[in-house]
Amino acid sequence: MCIRNFWRRHRRKIFLSVGVLGSGYFLYKLYGAHRRNLDELEREFAVQRENEEQIKTQMQAHFENIQRISDTITLPHAMRDLSYRVAEDLDLSQLLERLIQGKGQPNTLTSSEKLELWERLKILSFTRMALSIWATTMLSLYIKVQVNILGRHLYIDIARNLGSSELMESRDLVDREDQQRFLGSVDFLSQYGMPTLVSDMEMAAKEALKG
Repeated sequence: MCIRNFWRRHRRKIFLSVGVLGSGYFLYKLYGAHRRNLDELEREFAVQRENEEQIKTQMQAHFENIQRISDTITLPHAMRDLSYRVAEDLDLSQLLERLIQGKGQPNTLTSSEKLELWERLKILSFTRMALSIWATTMLSLYIKVQVNILGRHLYIDIARNLGSSELMESRDLVDREDQQRFLGSVDFLSQYGMPTLVSDMEMAAKEALKG
């Protein structure tokens, strides 16, 4: 009877207390699960940041290596070909020989011919200097940009996890084709674009030296 009377008098309080305790326990479990999820996300973000930093470091080292190869191999090779082509298309030796011959043998050249040769030598010398500066600057910039673009594509391809050997061979084939196209584009100026460039530079030199 005592228990029944106690239950009858306090059952509302008991229900309320049980409800509060149950809600508190549920909220505690919910908070614990939420906290575990947050900790897991923080760990994932930390791993992701670490991976990103590692990738940045690897890419920086990769591009520095690519740039070093460009400066020590690709650029000197292209500059050497360009210098040969400039010297060939703007050869001053014949003009100098005629002027030297005319100086040693005064009767071989008239005054007007000497003046014409000196004028031609002045124009070609200025053209050669301006052309060398412009072409060297543009070719150097072009090679640096192209090498870095090609290096980035190669790095991305290597970084991918290609499990198939057939895909690996296909990737290598594409890389070789890209390299061939790149090398061909580097040599375009010295092999094909030089006549037009020489003509344009010579016209500009005549205008600049006129009068």
